[in-house]
Amino acid sequence: MMKVTFLIPPVLDHTRDVDRCFGCNYSIYFLPLLAMLYPATACKLQGHRVAIHDFAALRKTEKAFREFAAADDSDVYCFYTVFLSQGTDRLARDILRAARPSARFIFFGPQPTWDAGVFLDQENSYVVRGEAELVLPRLVAALEGAEPLAAVEGVSYRASSGPVDNPSAPYIKDLDALPVPDRTLLDHRPYSNPKLHSRPHAAILTSRGCYAQCWYCVPNSLSYARELEHKRQHGVKPPVRLHSAARVVEEMKQLAALGFRSVSAIDDQFLWDEPRTAAICAGIEDLKLEWSCLARSDRVTDRAAEAMARAGCAYVDLGTESFDQKVLDAVGKNIRAEDTEKAVRILKKHGIAVELNILFGATPVETEETIQLTLRELKRLDVDYVLFSIANPFPGTAFYDAAKANGWMAYGDYVPVDPARNSIISYPHLSAERLEDLVARAYRNHYLHPRTLWRELRKTKDLADLRDKFVTGLRFLQRNF
Repeated sequence: MMKVTFLIPPVLDHTRDVDRCFGCNYSIYFLPLLAMLYPATACKLQGHRVAIHDFAALRKTEKAFREFAAADDSDVYCFYTVFLSQGTDRLARDILRAARPSARFIFFGPQPTWDAGVFLDQENSYVVRGEAELVLPRLVAALEGAEPLAAVEGVSYRASSGPVDNPSAPYIKDLDALPVPDRTLLDHRPYSNPKLHSRPHAAILTSRGCYAQCWYCVPNSLSYARELEHKRQHGVKPPVRLHSAARVVEEMKQLAALGFRSVSAIDDQFLWDEPRTAAICAGIEDLKLEWSCLARSDRVTDRAAEAMARAGCAYVDLGTESFDQKVLDAVGKNIRAEDTEKAVRILKKHGIAVELNILFGATPVETEETIQLTLRELKRLDVDYVLFSIANPFPGTAFYDAAKANGWMAYGDYVPVDPARNSIISYPHLSAERLEDLVARAYRNHYLHPRTLWRELRKTKDLADLRDKFVTGLRFLQRNF
């Protein structure tokens, strides 16, 4: 058996720490990376010696990483790479390769799935495309000689004749057949969600994919890699797959038994149907966990919200994007603006806080007037949290294809930027510079408003919670101003 180490390096490319769970923003706080924990668990169950080192979350330095590289003796190093982390991850491989020439390197995640060749500079580097839980352990076994590399579906590698892309592996149809992620592989002390007030904190994923066809959408990064690979093979998004309610309850019970007190459900969409939601909530009601989830506004019902509140749901993150119906229709959101108002009202009725995701510039239909309409509606609804972003045409989306075809990209193509601060979209009537100014103003007006500050202060649970809010606030100010 081999020693397999999964790594999240410190920043090595002079940018900032990346939120790898969703993959499209630089981080203010860190969540445990389930997309790495799943294949690490699978490798451990296969009998390999497995370790995970999250240098970023533990705030370890480049010096500490270089010292680790000089001392470590792993056979295989694995990197879960999103678009914003590709520079750091490739530099980390260079450091490790210089210290341990016999090691092999595996990259997986959305960026290697999209462009495997970038990572295949030598024959000791490999890429797992799409979902990694079944493919990565099989690749490790192949590196031991269990089978030829050419037989492992979903893998790209460099042969003597050049890069090779094996046929795609099928997407995972039965999520319940996957093992529950082994949380003991991770030091969870640095992980938190400042909108949840209890620690230690964990994350859970109860489904994969989303049925919606929003043209800009980048789901959580695991679903994104899944979509990119399936689109390459079939031209469409893969079907949604759900864990059963019983499996979700089982995993939440395991989290509670391990001592976790809060949980972020990072599904692209948690509220699939009322019976499943009710069954999950009934099963976890006695666990006294504080938790959150993401949902579409048109899926929020009074029955679901009542059950969620009883089960400890603290807040729901709604993908709103805009309150202008023309904008919503143009991006294929397939919701009505009034759906969000109704969802906010229902959630507030049951004491569940609301976060709205707002996206500027996702279509040329967007104007300063539509943005101002959205901001007025936000003020009227008085929600707890808002995440403002500038639409980013990520590779593999319909928005990316349209932006390239119509010359909307300020740099000619996608480049990694922080969408909370920087725009690579520029329209004749709404420039990149103007979009950047509008999103900065929106953040200032919401989060520095006395009403918002006082509301957060009233929610503070204890000194540890106050410290977390203070640290998160400082990182937020550093990122956005």
